[in-house]
Amino acid sequence: MPLTQVVDYFNTHLETLNPRASLQRHAYFHYRAGRVSAELGGMSLQPYQQPILDLTTQAVAGWESNIRVVGQRHRRYSVEDLYFLAWDKEDVVFLDRFLRVLHALHHLSRHTVEAPPLVVDVHWRHIQAVEASHGLVFETLLARLGVSPGQMVLRLRGDLLLSEAHVQHAAQSFHQRGYILLAHELPSAVGESGWQKLKECGVHWVTPESQAFGDKRWHQQALASGLKVWWSGVEQPTELELAQRTGSVLISGSLVEECYMQVPASAAL
Repeated sequence: MPLTQVVDYFNTHLETLNPRASLQRHAYFHYRAGRVSAELGGMSLQPYQQPILDLTTQAVAGWESNIRVVGQRHRRYSVEDLYFLAWDKEDVVFLDRFLRVLHALHHLSRHTVEAPPLVVDVHWRHIQAVEASHGLVFETLLARLGVSPGQMVLRLRGDLLLSEAHVQHAAQSFHQRGYILLAHELPSAVGESGWQKLKECGVHWVTPESQAFGDKRWHQQALASGLKVWWSGVEQPTELELAQRTGSVLISGSLVEECYMQVPASAAL
């Protein structure tokens, strides 16, 4: 189905994201001149993405999704600011799914369905608001796009994965449905039981919090647990060298993007 028709479908069936959400009356997807965007509560949402490179294969391993949020008088907002538009947990669930569908639509406007997976966020408030069957509705929405859960990397808060039973159960549900899981900004002190817990939750990728970036022992423990370490925000050659020394497998950031834009992805870095 052409992307124009897919966008039209979602605009006329926004209730499929959450029929109990009032925020659906203020949301809309756009597809103009080959570009996907959205409106939400008077704000313009402009998705973009950055490549994630695998240092072992020197190929693109995934794409990190981001959004520019622009309000009146061109004022910039963060994605987190959008959650102030949510009146209740039903709106939170709708908003989180709306943003992920927006990223998926944008991804398909740039790549084929065989492209490396897309990293999208699952907001912690969404996980709190849903009792069970995590990932089921999003899986149904993805099916409309011809995309499977295995083509999505779901980014979850690492600290909550280690400490909250409900988040752990949600992660296991996501994992059982075939999603790739990312534990984001894990603390420097994870511990053996923490690494084991992440494996039991079905986590595949991990990113360290800032204090653990240069901690080679942390990286070694993650790799020994069978996890891929992703170091985002690589801006300088010295940061790239440090990522290589500590054992990071996946990297992204402005330096990576510059290399990717200048040479073929297979030869980048």
